[in-house]
Amino acid sequence: MTFDAWSETLECSAADCFGRRLATWDPAFERWEAIRTAGNDAELCLHHADADQRDAYWDRLVPGAPVDLRRTRITEETLHKLREGLQNRFGDADFLEAEFTQHANFLGAAFTRNARFSWAVFAQGARFGGATFAQDTDFRGATFVQNVDFVGATFVKDAYFLETTFAKDANFYQARFAHSAHFNIASFAQDANFLEVTAQDAYFNGATFREGWVAADLRCATDLSFLRARFDGPVDVRIQARNVDCTMARWEHSVTLRLHGAHEINLAHRVAGRRNVTRLTLADMARSAEHPFLVLAPDPFLEPGEALDPEDALDGAQDAESAARAVVLENLSGTDTTRMVLTNVDVSRTDFVNVLNLDQIRLEGRCRYLRTPRPGWKRRSTWRRTARNIIAAEDTWRRTRTPQSSSTLVRVAPANATPVATPASLAPVYRYLRKALEDGKDEPGAADFYYGEMEMRRLDVTRQRAERWLLILYWAISGYGLRASRALCALLVVMSVSFALLLLFGIPAKETGTSTVGYISADTAALADAGLKLPDSCTTDGPSRPKCQVVVTAGESVDPTVPTNALVDRFTAERADKALEVVSSVSLFNADEQELTGWGKAIAFASRFLGTLLLGLAILAVRNRIKR
Repeated sequence: MTFDAWSETLECSAADCFGRRLATWDPAFERWEAIRTAGNDAELCLHHADADQRDAYWDRLVPGAPVDLRRTRITEETLHKLREGLQNRFGDADFLEAEFTQHANFLGAAFTRNARFSWAVFAQGARFGGATFAQDTDFRGATFVQNVDFVGATFVKDAYFLETTFAKDANFYQARFAHSAHFNIASFAQDANFLEVTAQDAYFNGATFREGWVAADLRCATDLSFLRARFDGPVDVRIQARNVDCTMARWEHSVTLRLHGAHEINLAHRVAGRRNVTRLTLADMARSAEHPFLVLAPDPFLEPGEALDPEDALDGAQDAESAARAVVLENLSGTDTTRMVLTNVDVSRTDFVNVLNLDQIRLEGRCRYLRTPRPGWKRRSTWRRTARNIIAAEDTWRRTRTPQSSSTLVRVAPANATPVATPASLAPVYRYLRKALEDGKDEPGAADFYYGEMEMRRLDVTRQRAERWLLILYWAISGYGLRASRALCALLVVMSVSFALLLLFGIPAKETGTSTVGYISADTAALADAGLKLPDSCTTDGPSRPKCQVVVTAGESVDPTVPTNALVDRFTAERADKALEVVSSVSLFNADEQELTGWGKAIAFASRFLGTLLLGLAILAVRNRIKR
C-alpha cells in the first residue's frame, strides 16, 4: 500500500477544505473504507466530521494501522485521541500538507512504516522526542512556526528535511540517523542544536542558519556536507566524519570547527564506520573578515606504543604515524583566509593557489605538509632534492614538467587536464605562507617556504637570465642561506683550491731573510782586539762596557713576485705546510698574511673573502633553523 492508494479525488465535501475523507484501512480486503454513520453519510475529513463519525473512526483504529490525514486540520485534542487509538504506534502515516493548529505532541511515537509530513504546518510547536521512524521519513517543506524538538529521535532509514522551515529553535539533541539525514535548503531562523547527533551521512547543502547559535556535535560515518550553506550567527561545531565539504559556504560570524576522526559509531545496533580520517573541503567559501574562523583538529600523531589499524591509515600516506587521526584539508581555493586558524590539520593535499589573503592564515599545532624528495619527479636526481616542506601545487608541477633543454623547461599536461600552476604563480604563494608563519613566530617553519619561494624564482623561465644565474649560484653554495652543509662543503672546496694554487704559484722559491733585534754588552778593548767595529747605535753605560743594539739577518732577501724554481720542485712537504698554514689562517681566522708572491697575495685575498662569506652563510643557515 502507498500513500496515494487512497484516491486524490476523494476530498472533504466541506467548503474550502481539501482534506482527506475520513477512512480507515481494511487489511482483510486491502482497501480504504469510508466512515459513515446512520445519522450522517457525508464524506468529510476528520476536522469536519461529527461526533458519531469521529467515534466510529476512533473505534476502528488499532495499533500499527495506517493513517491518511492529508491536508487535514488537526487540533491538540484530535492528535491526542489519534495517538490513544493507535497506542502511539503508527503504520503508514501520511500528514501531507496537514495543519497542526495547536501543539503537536508525538513524544515516544513509533512510526513502523513510512511517515510523511511534507509541507505540513506546525503552528504552535511540535515535539518528536524519543520518536522512532522505522522507514523513510519525509518532512520536506514542513514549517515549524514555534520551537520543535527531536530529542533522542531515531531514524532507521533516510530522513528528509528538504526546504523545511524552522522559525524558532530546532533541537535534535542525541538524534540518531542510521542512514542519511538531508537538510538541504532548510532554514533555521534561531538556535540549532545538533549536539551528540550520529548519522551515516548528513547534508546541509544550501541550508540557511540565521541569527541564532549553531551548536553541533555531528558524528558521521562518511560524509558531512555544508555546500553553499549560509551561517549568519556564531558557529561551534564538533565533527567526526570521513569527508567534510564546506565548498562555497558563507560564514558571517565567528566559526569554530572542531574536527575529530570518527571511530566505530554505533547506529541502530550496528557499526556504521571505522575510518578515522576527516577530509575537509573549504573551497570558494565567503566569510566575514571581522570574525575568526577556527579549524581545530586532534594531534594527528600516535602516542608512543600506540598501534594504528591499517584500515584507518590515510590513503597514500607516507607514514602511518602522520596518518593516524588525520584531518586532511583537500581544497582551499577561492577562500578568504583572513583570521583563519588551522590547528593540527594535514595540508599535504591542499592547493594554496588562488587563496585570498593567504598571508593572514595561521597554521598552528602540528600541521602536516608534503615532504621532499617525492617519487616521480622528473629531471632532478634524488641527491638534489633537498628535504623540505612543499605545497601540493609544486609537487603537481614537478610531475608534469619535462626537460626540453638545460635552460628551458616546458610543462606537458594531458588534454582536458586541470591547468597546472607555474613557478611564476607559485613563488608568491610560498611568499605569503612564509609571511603567515613568520607572523605566527614560527621562523624555522617559515624557512622551508622561503626555500620554496627561491626555488620557484630560480626555475621561473620568464625571469631575466642574470637573475636566474645569481639564484643558481646562491642555491648551489648555501641553499639560499638555509643549508649549512652546502656552505661548509663550498668552504672546503675553496680552501682546497686555494691550497693547490698557493702550492703552485703563491709561495716564493726563497724566503726573505729573517731579522733578529737584540742588545749585547761587551768590553770595548775586547771588541777592538777581535777586529770588530762598534755600531753607531751603541751607547756606553760605562767607560769599558758599552750597550749595543744589534740586528742579525739570516738568509737571502728576494722580491716575492713569482716562484723561480721548477714545477716539480714546488711539491714539497715544506711548501705544503706553508700553503696549509696560509690557507687556514686567511680562510678561517683572517690572520695576517705571510710573505707570498704577487699571485699568492691575490689567492689569499680571494680565499679570505670567500671563506668569510661562506662561513657567514653557514652561520646564517644554522641561525635560520634555531631562531625563535
